[in-house]
Amino acid sequence: MEKIIAKLVAKNYYEEGIGLTLDEIETLNKKIAKDIPPFFEAYLSVFGWNENVFWGVFNEEDDFIEQNELIQELGYTDFIAIGDEYSENLLLAKIENQQLFLLEDDYLIDLKMSFNDMLNQEVEDLEDPSFVVRQQVNTAYVLLQPYKKSVLQAFKNGFDQLKVEALAQEDTLYGLVVSKGPIRKAYKLSAGSFKDFKVEIEKDKKDVEYLWDPTKMAYQQALSMDDILIDTEKKVEGKALDLLFLDVLRELKEEGYFDDQMDCFSISIQSGDVYLFPEDSYDESLGKEHNLKTIIRRFWESPYDRTRVLIESL
Repeated sequence: MEKIIAKLVAKNYYEEGIGLTLDEIETLNKKIAKDIPPFFEAYLSVFGWNENVFWGVFNEEDDFIEQNELIQELGYTDFIAIGDEYSENLLLAKIENQQLFLLEDDYLIDLKMSFNDMLNQEVEDLEDPSFVVRQQVNTAYVLLQPYKKSVLQAFKNGFDQLKVEALAQEDTLYGLVVSKGPIRKAYKLSAGSFKDFKVEIEKDKKDVEYLWDPTKMAYQQALSMDDILIDTEKKVEGKALDLLFLDVLRELKEEGYFDDQMDCFSISIQSGDVYLFPEDSYDESLGKEHNLKTIIRRFWESPYDRTRVLIESL
């Protein structure tokens, strides 16, 4: 906590005198009928119900009390509710190790991040160093426009081949992921087998991330980009080409190119450590980062939610 305070002081975001006293924290313990874990007690003693820095944490005492009473009633006695800024989804921290989870439809989603990780990430986001990189990507994207037809044709050829392979197996596709291939200047298409999907969901597994992992999808097709004279392994050029590819997918979707696929057919591009979707605008895609805000505010694109929507559509 001391390091986080030091970072905030350096950025002129630290506000003194807003933390809770020990007596106030003890009163809170009584109101929620359990002891607040040390990591969150330390936070409250410094920041209190501050709404100026940490957007994900409760900024009202009444909300904190109400939601912690709720999770106790639901049986989540090993957790403490720390935020609810997510369309009625609660942000919970496990008491023993401060790992963060999202409570969605009475189901816990592991956010693979600790409470301390979240605080550090929020502080780092106050000074965004990626502005220059985004400008460079935008410039590269403009220079790639002449290659748009090549990307379009390469994609259509590859996707048509995937559909032929699925049809030969009396199968259909439930999702498509475009990602960088193992060879320089190449992409690959990965598509999930609906036959496999039905088998897996009948097992009633809690972890569904593997259903959307391109390396585990049944159908694979390489796309050559030899006529595009850039190095896709470089961060700026590779991101720019991803954005151009996304333009192609967005336009195809708007034209109804995927209408012959099943309802709720999911299409995405794996771009570094984030996934881009045709539903994203150019600006959203350019600035998209793998952080807590993205994970929670765009929960509809998570493996869990895409699986849920697909099941509901069947």
